[in-house]
Order: sequence, then C-alpha cells, then structure tokens
Amino acid sequence: MFNTIGIKDIPCCRVLREEHIKRSDFQKDSSEKFVQSVKELSGNYSIFNNLDCGADLPDTVPFASNPKWKDMPFGAVNTCENASCGALQASVVISYFNNIASPSAKHFFELTPPVLSIIDTLVNKMYRSWKLQNKSGVMSTPVATLDTIKERFPDDEEVQTCKSLNEIFERFGEPSGVGTNFFWLDNVIKLFSLDDKLEIGRDTRISSVGKLIQNLARGIVVPIRVENFIYLGDSNHKGGHYVTWFAVKNGNAVIVDTAMEKSCGIYTIPVRQVMDAITAGPGMAVVWDVEPAVSTLSNLTINQFFS
Repeated sequence: MFNTIGIKDIPCCRVLREEHIKRSDFQKDSSEKFVQSVKELSGNYSIFNNLDCGADLPDTVPFASNPKWKDMPFGAVNTCENASCGALQASVVISYFNNIASPSAKHFFELTPPVLSIIDTLVNKMYRSWKLQNKSGVMSTPVATLDTIKERFPDDEEVQTCKSLNEIFERFGEPSGVGTNFFWLDNVIKLFSLDDKLEIGRDTRISSVGKLIQNLARGIVVPIRVENFIYLGDSNHKGGHYVTWFAVKNGNAVIVDTAMEKSCGIYTIPVRQVMDAITAGPGMAVVWDVEPAVSTLSNLTINQFFS
C-alpha cells in the first residue's frame, strides 16, 4: 500500500555541522540581499500602489487561541497560544498548497494534516529552540530534562555536578524560549517540492523585492518573519512573529495572521510597514519562496511521480 507524503516526513532539525554552516551562510546571504533590495527602493513603494494581485484568502484560519491546543506546551517552553505561530503558519501554507494542488498531487501528498499533527512534528523533530535563562547555548529537545541539559554541556563541570533539574534551574535560570527554527518552513517547502537537490536557506528563500512581487502576482503566497513592534505599530510588543503575505491591494499588504482572531485572521497594513517589519532585525529578514513546492504540486501527474 502506498504511503502518502506529509508533514510526518519532515526530517529532524539536527544536521551535520557542515550542513548547518552551509544553511546558516545561505540564510545570512539571502537576508542581506533582501535588505539591500529594500534599501534600493529608497523608501519609494509606489511600485505597489497600483497592484491588485495575490492568492485567494483561506476559508478558515487556525488561531493560536483555539481551545483545542492553546494551553498545550509548545516544546520545553511556553504554550501554543503564546508561541506556536511557526506551526500555525505552516498550517496556513499547507492549506494553500491543497488549494493549488493537482488531483494527482492530492492523491500522493497529505495536504490536510490536523494542526495538532503539525505542532507535534515541529516540536518532536526539534525545530522549537530554547535556552536556560542565564546561560548561553541553544537547545531543541521537546522537554527540559537533567540528562538532555547535561548532554548539551558535557564539558561544563558546574552543569555536570547538578543532581536535579531544580538545581539546574536555581543555578542557570528557567528555560526561556528562543523561537521556532528558521529552517522549519524551508524543510516544509523542500518536502512538498520533491526536489532533493533544493538547498535549504537558498532555494527556499526570496532575496529581492522583485521576486516577492513576482510570486504575489502569480498568486503564490509569501511566508515572512516580522518584528512585532513595527508590524503591530506598538513598541510594547517585542519579538518576532511568523505570518503569511497573501496579496497586495492598492499599496497595502494583505496578511494572514494566526494571532488575529478578532479580524478573522486577516491583517491589512501598508506595504512600507510590513517591509520595515521584515527588515528591522539585523540578519533576521526571512522571506520564504514556496514556488518550488507550488510548481511540483500544481503540475504533478501520476507518471511524473513514478518516473
């Protein structure tokens, strides 16, 4: 019996050191190129003023406040209500994939996974990062245990002499969230593209404003990371957030945001504001290119799948 390809097939976050360095270099390069492309506009976003394009908005949006998962732990730190935007963004993107997929693609791929399955996969494949509040060194295990912390710091005598998890916390602070690993969505894109040669962090990213516009003009969604204080226009909201840019209408970006239940998940803001929110954090401009997956899913035939 044929097993469909789906979120369960995402590889573990942990890779060989050489691969991690390569991906990190790609991430840095794509981020810097996108920031430079935005700078070249010199604050003039008139290119967006007459655009009216994008993907159809979803019928439903998975909200962080859904009682089905909001109080669940999201890995070792925090709850799904407060920290699961990376998983919920992936749910929005996969739902979009389902809308554009060919009949053959829907036969071979699982394109309607439950949100809980996406959350479970992200956490257990170690894409949820955390650290001890007063100690440098990122971890990604689904839960904080004495053994996993000792394994992370094998040469730290102070860590190794701790006899309990409480002692670890007393010395180094409680677990603190770092965020969902950037490469989580890259791996989602690669999985649904069926392209083993796709380079994570390079072929799964958008590096210019022109390419971003091109994708939106073709009805391809653009997942992005934003800095909340600019994105929401509120200096009290710190940290990053994962959302999906669906369309442009008369100089405004139409965003699907899983944190905005009051507006049915739709947030419309000026393009200038969303661009500033993307590029605000040094080295943190992350704009994903889902076109490789869209190309595969929209054109796949039975013969192509088995070729």
